[in-house]
Formats: sequence, C-alpha cells, structure tokens
Amino acid sequence: MSNRVLTTLAALTALAASPVLAADVTLKVAHTNAAGEVQDMGLQKMKELLEAKTDGAATLEIYAGGQLGDEQQTVESVMLGSLDMGMTSNAMLSNYVEDYKVFDLPFLFPSIPALGEKVDANWQMMKDSANGAGFQLVAVFSSGIRHLMTAEPINSIEDLAGMKIRTMQNPVHVEAFRAYGANPTPMSYSELYGALQSGVVDGAEGASTGYDGMKFYEVAPAFALVGWLNMTAPVTMQKAAFDALPEDIRTALMEAGAEAAQWQRQYVVDQEAPLVESFKAHGVTVTEPDTAPFIAASQPLYEQALTTDGQKALFTALTAN
Repeated sequence: MSNRVLTTLAALTALAASPVLAADVTLKVAHTNAAGEVQDMGLQKMKELLEAKTDGAATLEIYAGGQLGDEQQTVESVMLGSLDMGMTSNAMLSNYVEDYKVFDLPFLFPSIPALGEKVDANWQMMKDSANGAGFQLVAVFSSGIRHLMTAEPINSIEDLAGMKIRTMQNPVHVEAFRAYGANPTPMSYSELYGALQSGVVDGAEGASTGYDGMKFYEVAPAFALVGWLNMTAPVTMQKAAFDALPEDIRTALMEAGAEAAQWQRQYVVDQEAPLVESFKAHGVTVTEPDTAPFIAASQPLYEQALTTDGQKALFTALTAN
C-alpha cells in the first residue's frame, strides 16, 4: 500500500473519529408567513435562544412561506409526527384544540401586551388544553392586530354590506363578518393575493405586518383600522414527539419558546405604527371607521362560540381582572 493511500486512510479515520459539528437535535418547523414577517422573526429568535441554551446541541430548521404545505397541512403534519413543529394562526389550530376558540373571539384583548400578560398568567391551563388534543404548546406569538384591506375605502360598517371578504377557514371568523354585513369567503392565505388581484374577493381581514410582507397593498389599496381581532400564532409539537426529546432539550426548548414569545410580541408592537405610515407612501388610503358598531355586532358570537366547559373556563380565566 503506497504512502499516499496510507495518508488518505489516516485522514479519513481521524475525520470519522472527530466530533460531529452539526446539532444533535434539529427540529423542522414550518409556517405560511413570508420570511422576515413578525412570526418568522419570532422563530428566528427561538432558534438563536435554543442554540445558546444547548451550546449548539439543538437547533431549528425553519421553513417559511408555506414551503411544506398550507396551515391545515402544517397542523395535521404535526399531529402525525411527520413534521417536528408548526406555527399557524390560532384560527386554524382551534379547529383541533377546541378550547383555543376563545382566542378567535373579536375585540377580546385591547392590546398585544394585554394579550401576552393573560397568556403567560394562564400558561398551565393553555398547555393542558393542548396536551388533551395531543399537542405540546411551545410558545404563543402575536400575528398582530387585524384590520381590513379592500379595493375601495371602508369608512363605516355599512360600507361592508354585501362585500366579499376573505376570512380564515374558521367558523367564528366567518360568523363575525356575516354579523358585520359582509359576505365572508374562507380561503387559503396562499390564494389571497390572486383572489384580490382578480376580484374574486373585494377585500380581506389581516394584520398590517401581513399586508406589508405579502405586498397586498398592490391589489387592495385601502386599509381600514378596525382592530377586530388580536391574533395569536401558537407554536406546537406533537406531545409524544416532545416527550421523546432528552429532558435537557425539552427544558431548553420551553425556555427558548417563552423568551422568544416575550421578545416577539414586543417586536410586533414596535412595527405597527411605522408600517401604517409606510402604507401611505405606497398610495394606500388609510381610514379609521367607528368600531362601536363592530363591537356591538360581535357580542352574540361570545355566547354562540363558547359551547364547552373547557372553553368557558379558559374564557373566564383570560378575562378575569
């Protein structure tokens, strides 16, 4: 055997015996928001914190923009264990974790900090609800305060009469916009830009961050600040998959989730006012309709939506002074 071959074999043996530099645990996490949107930034922060807490032994591999499927596919992949972790709108997750329908109710929290305070104070109850449906709740991010994007300006609730408004595929959202006089049209987020562009829908409800991130102002140049929903974006795993992780990784992941959520919710607050101002530079007509009629029309939904003891208990806890 030549000296060159012996040298090569020795180098390969040394390489095989050296420590593996890649993370021991890599968790794939998927969501449908654009890379760089506030939800994605929360996951980037969680990744940074998890790596720091585990000295690089665990990390997140983030798939943004619906690369691994729409929101329903994301939730179901997490349920099946074919996806390690998912972040979706609460509106989708509450179809599976029924207690979370509380968070789909309009005008429930006056601000993102107020929502965050209630979530953190009732974390154990929320985690138990998720566990009961086979999920592990890792974090609750904010998807912002949701408003209205339309082709024509909305100055009052009357202007919504008969308008086709895209909503999430969630029964409470559909009923809310029916109560506001609109013709609610549920559809996937990935279909929305084309639907607005072609006139399939006249408008949609959504947060300023999404309006900016997906450039919806190009096809819906009016933005009405109604603040009808304070939307959360829960981050979940399959409970069995979470339990199978080493204990130190589980601890680090939950700590990273909690800290990233605190950071992310404040980040969303900091983005809101500058984004609304930036819309005007894009030629967007920004209006501020009176919200009192919207709030009044929303009240019957509270009784209709809260049908189980779990939902009522969580609602009571979240709205207690």
